[in-house]
Amino acid sequence: MSNKAVQTENFPHPREVSELIGHETLERKLAELCNLGRVPPAILILGPKGIGKATLAYRLARYVLTAGATGVMSMFPDQDRDSLYVPLKDEVFSRVASQVHPDLFALEKGTNLRTGLERNEITIDEARELQKFLKLTPAGFAPKIAIIDAADEMNLNAANSILKSLEEPPGDAMLILISHAPRRLLPTIRSRCQNFTLRPLSRQNFGVVVHGMKGAPEESKLDILWELSQGSPGRALAILRYDGLKLYTQLVQILITGPTIDFSVVHALADTLSKKGSEHRFAMAMELLLVWLKRLITNSAYGTSLSCLIEGEEQALRRFHGARRLDHWAELWENLNQRFYRAEKVHLDRKQVFISFFSAVSDLLYG
Repeated sequence: MSNKAVQTENFPHPREVSELIGHETLERKLAELCNLGRVPPAILILGPKGIGKATLAYRLARYVLTAGATGVMSMFPDQDRDSLYVPLKDEVFSRVASQVHPDLFALEKGTNLRTGLERNEITIDEARELQKFLKLTPAGFAPKIAIIDAADEMNLNAANSILKSLEEPPGDAMLILISHAPRRLLPTIRSRCQNFTLRPLSRQNFGVVVHGMKGAPEESKLDILWELSQGSPGRALAILRYDGLKLYTQLVQILITGPTIDFSVVHALADTLSKKGSEHRFAMAMELLLVWLKRLITNSAYGTSLSCLIEGEEQALRRFHGARRLDHWAELWENLNQRFYRAEKVHLDRKQVFISFFSAVSDLLYG
């Protein structure tokens, strides 16, 4: 069961993916809990976007639905029980992939019926559908499973509704929450779940995953994609789809060219990114600016030498580092992150949000 399935255009939805690369240690831990019959009733999977959290959630759900959490011997004796693997040919895999398994519910952002576009949050009405599901009797021997993707996208009413289920969990149900931004969750939601964190993929695992996806880039682009995506294959493919490599060059050129920031160039790019239909490009620009600031902060904090992604970037990083203390750049990163979040949630003027970042940088450098 699913309230709404948002298909990712670049690669299959996680419910259709059979492999998980780069998170073997955590998967073994979850498989061990399942095989001992000690799987927690509420799990929170944390980590950046696009690194496999939802894929892990669906692997766990399929495994539990095949009675893996009952402590019974594996239904697949010829398979390694150190993983959550369920064969593609298995009926559970097929029913989950087709969204027809009666004991699985996916709570995701739905569609605005007026505009036809995806909502920017999970609403209370959608959360109520999950509450109805949790009251049902399981169709099989395994518990009912609800996947909330992503929990930090719930509005306050929806979050409070889910909190009640966590405080008084049904004995025959399991909740798997996914979060990209755990600080946006209610603290009580985090405390009611057992937390598991996925880390960014290594360069080697990143290459393996990306090469296996539709629209995979040529080898020469993998290093810069790994840096800009921060080890996230999902983000890497989004960068490719929205021409993020060219956009990153444009953004950094504004920051490093000339003695001062050329605001005529800033306004021209802001006009382009704020046009109707450019929402994804705007989001990509903001994420890339956050990545650039993070690179600056990391370099300043640890004194590490960063790979230069475009010509002149390394010298600019040193100039920025010398202009202000580290805490000033960290505060700018936090402010930009919050403004970007509000721009998505309450539809702030994208052009002003974009320009305000460069104004803040200019003030720090030359103010």
